[in-house]
Formats: sequence, C-alpha cells, structure tokens
Amino acid sequence: MSGLLPPDHPQAPKYWRHEIGGELRPAMERYLLDEPFPPGDISLIRAYLRQWIDSPVWDVGVDGETRNALDGLRTRVHDLHNRHQVEMWLELALDLGIDPL
Repeated sequence: MSGLLPPDHPQAPKYWRHEIGGELRPAMERYLLDEPFPPGDISLIRAYLRQWIDSPVWDVGVDGETRNALDGLRTRVHDLHNRHQVEMWLELALDLGIDPL
C-alpha cells in the first residue's frame, strides 16, 4: 500500500484517537475493550471505518488483486451491523496492511 498523507491533508484518513470530544472515541474504546456498547456505537464505528477505507490514499500503486480486495472492503463497510462483522472486516483490512485501529 502507499504511504499515508499528512494527517491534516483533506484526503488523509482521519484517525479516531485524534478526535477531540464527540462520541467516536468512547465508542471505539468500548469496542477495543470488548465492552457492551449501545446500538448507536456500531453506526459510529461503521462511519469511521467508511471514511478510513474511502480515503484515496489506499488507491496509490495498487495492483489488480489488491484493487479487488480494496473495492470489496469499501463495499462491505456499509454492511457492518455488529461486533463480529466489524472484526471480520478489520481482519481483511489488516491483510492489506490497512490498520484503522
């Protein structure tokens, strides 16, 4: 995969740990600590992962096989509705060297 853009670049994926205030950080912490979370957390996590995977930074220098996998992640991110689906999606992302956590 390509190198990351500077965090302040408009097309760079925005990392959840840099969020100031808001609800995403607590939702991600509950997810990572394997704590129960309210139904709204999965929507926040899905939106976060969608902005991460949709960043054009991942498109630079990818071959055909990687492109197919990347496109699959971009499609599947919309279908994340529970912790297990998020875990499976993250495993596929890590296989491509993409780590939003």
